[in-house]
Amino acid sequence: METLSEQLAESDESLMRRFQAGDEDAFAALFDRYAAHLVNFAWRFLGNQNESEDLAQEALLRVYKSKSRYDPSRPFKPWIFSIAARIVSNSLRSKRRHPLLSLDQPPQANSGDTILNSAELSIVSSEFAEAFERNEAVEAVKKAIADLPQDQRIAVSLARFEDMSYEEIAEAMDTTLPAVKSLLFRARQNLKKFLS
Repeated sequence: METLSEQLAESDESLMRRFQAGDEDAFAALFDRYAAHLVNFAWRFLGNQNESEDLAQEALLRVYKSKSRYDPSRPFKPWIFSIAARIVSNSLRSKRRHPLLSLDQPPQANSGDTILNSAELSIVSSEFAEAFERNEAVEAVKKAIADLPQDQRIAVSLARFEDMSYEEIAEAMDTTLPAVKSLLFRARQNLKKFLS
């Protein structure tokens, strides 16, 4: 059994080769390495922790089941995120076709119910006001990203939050490098428009 530091030093591709040869510990190391990243990736699209965990688990299960189809001469990270992106896309498509009402979530308040007026805002401390403004800015950015077309959102999420190179994004999205550059350029333009 390898130590944690030995597993961390080993490349994803090497772990996948070992897993293909029957070493279940190698898959466990990949699971540990990618589970949280996949949950976060899915959450950026779904906004629901339970669904995100389910989709991450589904992506890892597909890796497990399709280990024989993985080519270890190619990078692992784009491969696993391409699987996750397809699962997220399918989930979003299904939600649009079959919207559900949640019995667990309380009804949404009218947007006017949650806005503080200037008199109420002056009562709270300046520290709270600054935190409130930062939160509003973060929420505006989140909403702007959520309003992007799905392919642009995926490209932005992979670039910004998963720190993937343009080449890795192209592989994960099964597209060309110029197409990724174009997607990210259009996404930046749309974000500027949404946030101005």
